[in-house]
Amino acid sequence: MKKLLAILLTTGIALGAAPLVFAADGTESASQQTVNGQSTADIEINGTLGADNTDPDAKIPEGDVNWINVTVPTKTIFYNTASDTSIKAPNYSIVNNSGRPVTVSANGFTGDGGNPTLPEDFNLKLDVTGAAGVSATTASTSLVTNGSLATPLNSELITLANSKNQLAAADTAATPEKNKATFTYSGSATAESQKQLKYTLNLKFDAVKWN
Repeated sequence: MKKLLAILLTTGIALGAAPLVFAADGTESASQQTVNGQSTADIEINGTLGADNTDPDAKIPEGDVNWINVTVPTKTIFYNTASDTSIKAPNYSIVNNSGRPVTVSANGFTGDGGNPTLPEDFNLKLDVTGAAGVSATTASTSLVTNGSLATPLNSELITLANSKNQLAAADTAATPEKNKATFTYSGSATAESQKQLKYTLNLKFDAVKWN
C-alpha cells in the first residue's frame, strides 16, 4: 500500500499535478499549488453555514468539539434506608445524537461543602451498561471508597455509535441503537439517621475521528 501511494504521488508530481498533503493522523488535509512566474493565484473556498453535527457528512473538522451532541440527565439520585445498607438508584440514559461516535468518560466527582460526615463504610460506584451489544470500557467506577472520594477521577466509560448507528466510517448506516447507554449507582452504607448528600459528577465527551 505504501509503495502504491509513493508511485501515485510520484506520478502526480511528474505530470504536474499538485501533490496531496496529509495531516498527522493520515487524513487528507489540503492540496497545494506553487505560484511560479505569476502574480495571482485562485484558492477555492468551501463554507458551511449552520453545520448540522448530527449529519455524518457535515463539514466539521475531525475531533472538533463541535461534533459533540449528547443527551444526559441534569440531576440524578441514589438512596438507601436505615434497614437496608444497599444503595439503589434509577437507570439513567446517555444518548449520542452526533454524526460521529463519542467516547464518554467520568472526568471528575466532587462533594458539596455542606455535606455531613460520611459513614466510614460508605461505598458508591457508577455502573455503566451499553445498549445493543456495545460493551462498556469501564463497567463500574468507584466514586466513594470507605467514606473517601475517589480523586482524581479519570475513567473512560464507553464509546457510543453515532446518530446512524455507526462506530466507524465503513459501517452501514442504520436505525440508531448502539448510540445509547444507561448508568446507575450502586454501593452500600450504614445510616441510622437520614443524611442529605450532594455531589457533582463531571462527564467528558470526545468525538471519535474518522480517517
